[in-house]
Amino acid sequence: MLTITSNIDGDVNELKLVGRLDVKSAKDADVAFAEASEKSKIIVLDLSELDYVASAGLRALKRLRASVRDNDGELKVRGVQDAVMEVFELTGFAAMFTFE
Repeated sequence: MLTITSNIDGDVNELKLVGRLDVKSAKDADVAFAEASEKSKIIVLDLSELDYVASAGLRALKRLRASVRDNDGELKVRGVQDAVMEVFELTGFAAMFTFE
């Protein structure tokens, strides 16, 4: 299960992901990510409570990155847990994101 909360402060939209970004939750994440990228130029993903990411979740993150770039925005990632960072590194996704 995944919970996504949004906190908008000016041009910055912080999305906090809690739980698992897997095949079941990736569709909901896509919807939340699309809404966020339409509302804000700067997206900050707080992954401090994201326990797991599957390939479907990685695809959702890649679509978010593309959407933000298409809108001339900026995407930052913070608080990545070791297990999730290992997945990012093994798949090459670590090079795609800016980490705080």
